[in-house]
Amino acid sequence: MFKKSIILLLIVLSIFSTQALAYTTSDIEWKSSVDSTSLGWGNSVTNGDYVIKAEDFTKEGSVYIKIFKDGLEKQHAPLKAGGTLIDDDEIKIYVKQVYPNIDSWSGDMVDPTVSIQIYRRGLPDYEITIETDKSTYDPKDISLPKKITATIKVKNNGYAEVENVDLTINTGNLVLIDGKLTHHYYSIEKGATTDPVTVTMEVPHLWDKTAFSISANTKGYDIKGAEYTGTGSKSVTIEKMWELIATKTITENIYMDESAYVLVSIRNAGIIDLNSITVTDSVVGGLELKDSVTLQKTISLKAGESTNELFKYSLKPIKPGTYTSPAAVAEFTAANGKKYSILSKTPKIEINGPYITLTKSVSSLNVAPGAEITVTVKVDNTGDRDASVTASDSLPNGVSLVSGDLGFQEVMKKSTSKSYSYVVRMDVLGDVKLPSATASFIDLESYKGEKISNMPVISVVEPVTETDPTTGGNTGGTAQTDDGNNGNNPAPSLPVEEQVEPGFEALLSGLVLMSVYILFKRKN
Repeated sequence: MFKKSIILLLIVLSIFSTQALAYTTSDIEWKSSVDSTSLGWGNSVTNGDYVIKAEDFTKEGSVYIKIFKDGLEKQHAPLKAGGTLIDDDEIKIYVKQVYPNIDSWSGDMVDPTVSIQIYRRGLPDYEITIETDKSTYDPKDISLPKKITATIKVKNNGYAEVENVDLTINTGNLVLIDGKLTHHYYSIEKGATTDPVTVTMEVPHLWDKTAFSISANTKGYDIKGAEYTGTGSKSVTIEKMWELIATKTITENIYMDESAYVLVSIRNAGIIDLNSITVTDSVVGGLELKDSVTLQKTISLKAGESTNELFKYSLKPIKPGTYTSPAAVAEFTAANGKKYSILSKTPKIEINGPYITLTKSVSSLNVAPGAEITVTVKVDNTGDRDASVTASDSLPNGVSLVSGDLGFQEVMKKSTSKSYSYVVRMDVLGDVKLPSATASFIDLESYKGEKISNMPVISVVEPVTETDPTTGGNTGGTAQTDDGNNGNNPAPSLPVEEQVEPGFEALLSGLVLMSVYILFKRKN
């Protein structure tokens, strides 16, 4: 009895294992590969790895067709119109019409032809679609769903039925809440689509924005038992769970005599508390800080909490122009050990008004007593407003005005320059520092102020003179006498008989030097 049961079980298993191969030619689903082609006597046509040849014709309207594969003859048969020739259920030749072309005079065939249609066995092909309710999910956005719903459908886009299809869904590390990840279909006919499969996953809470790929894979078999696989995928993006928003505002437009006000605020727009947030701000160029404030603080914010006036300070303009304020920076270290930072926007500020500068220069920095030099004062208005400018200068002790004016009064247009010059005489020895030139200005907005120039230093020294060879003193200077009278008495003259003719003294000096040189050489 036991032996009979084993035999019966083996028979059943054999039946199921050969089920995929138990088909008839009528079960084959064909796909037209070549709708129509004409072959003459001995001609052939290639279709994939097959060659179809019209071997011979008969006057009765038959054609002898041969099928070759990889150079080997596979099938052959005489066919008339409407006849077919099949090889291995992979290729089918259908004879549409035979044209013997019999000559009416001789009764012979003249260039007979045949019109054939070629079919190849249809194969299955998958089209897997995955649709989600959103492409991007943000756990911070209360209007967005907190679950990811994916719908999967499988369509057989091929030309034959596929059987025993297994569908496997991969959530790509997203946590499954509802639905099955595996499904089985007995068959999917060509052109048919499976019922939709739905799976639901959690929207994760992440420190970084991350893309996840939800995929589906299929595996099934054609009528001959060959395996066919397919795949489809859908990417969804999950936004980070934290969000800091830094807001920085500054007065957009001020005049040179006004102040700009800056306000920095921080908001935790995420769904998680953040601790030890370091916020740093910096001052925009073209202005200077008026208040005594520290532009760095460490704070902690609960989810949804804000600090509306973390920094609040005023700035004094230095120079007209348009400036971009640096961004405020907020940074923290998350629980995952990574550091994160955000920046505020960089607002602009426009400062208006005249901007007066003075520069004093001299024609020489080293002169002799009594020398004359030219002093030039350049006044620039590099601002964007006109101003009435009154410039004036003064002279220190020991410096005398020779010519020119020590100032001017004029309306200076924006982005213009004006210079004035005068000549002075240096009457004292030593380093003489010229005082600053000053300028007062006022514009049509009643903005006024004063500016000063630099202070050049002039070195006044006695000129260095050459030594007089006849006296041993400085030419043009006071001779030092042997009796120590500092040159108050004239030096004694040589007797007439001791006076030397001009030029002889130089010759005599040369002879003495040569004698010393010769004695030195001999000694060495």
